[in-house]
Amino acid sequence: MGPAPHLTSCKMPELLIRRGLTLAYLLLIYSTLGIVRPVAEFLRSTGILQITVLVLFSVAILLILLWRFKKAGKKRMAVRLGLLVLLVGIAANVEALPEERIHFITYGLLGWLVCWCFENSNTPERKLLRYWILPCLLVWLAGSVDELIQWWLPMRVFDIRDIVFNAVAGMNGIALFATGRGNPP
Repeated sequence: MGPAPHLTSCKMPELLIRRGLTLAYLLLIYSTLGIVRPVAEFLRSTGILQITVLVLFSVAILLILLWRFKKAGKKRMAVRLGLLVLLVGIAANVEALPEERIHFITYGLLGWLVCWCFENSNTPERKLLRYWILPCLLVWLAGSVDELIQWWLPMRVFDIRDIVFNAVAGMNGIALFATGRGNPP
């Protein structure tokens, strides 16, 4: 008995690795929720929090621009640049602590990883569901669970705005992934 027809272009071990890495990344986000604030306070007290956030954003932007650069083409690169400008613009104008802006990197990467899990599933039908709707629902769910966990943690609070930040960042990651996809849906 062979693999399911929708898994033929992405071998099962590769699919399991992709899903495992995505789940591990999500668990990493959740497992660090209790220590993020003390780490941010330490970086703030040493005067390097702003520069740390700037470096993280710079590295993320560079990686996004270089990802599948040749495959993207001019139109997709223009879209990619537009999405990056939008993301950085939103992050820069959000009235939040510098460490809160990291939501845009962490959940942008999560959105990208979720799309990576569905990339080669080789079923032409339901592309809208597989490429857009399901990944968006998953990042909204992940961001909501993140905030629910914070609700129970000491020195952390539940904030509906963070769910929105997480979702916007995740959906931006999903859109950025689409700029490097082989055949647009």
